[in-house]
Amino acid sequence: MSNGRKIDLIVTDLGGTLVKTDEAIMAAVRRAAGQLQIPGGYADPVYDVFGTSIWEYIHAYLPEGHKDRTNDCHQRFWELFPYEVLDQITPFTGVEEALHDLKRRGIRLAVLSGLRLEAITSILSTLTLKDWDAVRSSMLYSAAAGDSRAIGITALVKEFGTLPDRTIYIGDTDHDVRQAKKAGVVSAVVKTGGQAVKYLHKIQAQKPRYLLDSVVDLGREV
Repeated sequence: MSNGRKIDLIVTDLGGTLVKTDEAIMAAVRRAAGQLQIPGGYADPVYDVFGTSIWEYIHAYLPEGHKDRTNDCHQRFWELFPYEVLDQITPFTGVEEALHDLKRRGIRLAVLSGLRLEAITSILSTLTLKDWDAVRSSMLYSAAAGDSRAIGITALVKEFGTLPDRTIYIGDTDHDVRQAKKAGVVSAVVKTGGQAVKYLHKIQAQKPRYLLDSVVDLGREV
């Protein structure tokens, strides 16, 4: 162990993990659909696909008879998010202090999110922690079957020369747990995201190494 640490690198998701984005995402989806004259859709099915892609969120939200407008709505969404809903995106309580503490302990911190890179950097600019070791979008990695997150995690492990068993990927969905396991790193999930609120059993079924109330609890584990 390095200085008594069990972990050298933490790769973390953004929305639902570090910051509250669920309502902001849905607000942007509704606004995009409205601007395209698409009738109101259904928010509940969106929770089924959290952690996959924004396109899937939008497709799940749009009402029957309008799902063929998913591409149009997806394009309009990215014109709005996060810039027009940034006031609805805030860090979870205690997360910023926890990140600073992890950084002081010499743990490298990287963000790997399914959002576009410019959206990630815009959201991160609102946090007090500025010295991230890496900021990546999983959209940069081409992969079949939704495995871009696993490829991104593996790339970061290689980039920083860390060992998989000394690297944590922390997210907020069952998909995040599966991706961490495919990358061969330690899996951790927090109960702060929208999927955990409605479908905690899905997350528990994946048996993450750590199931935490929030990122704040990660400090004592690493």
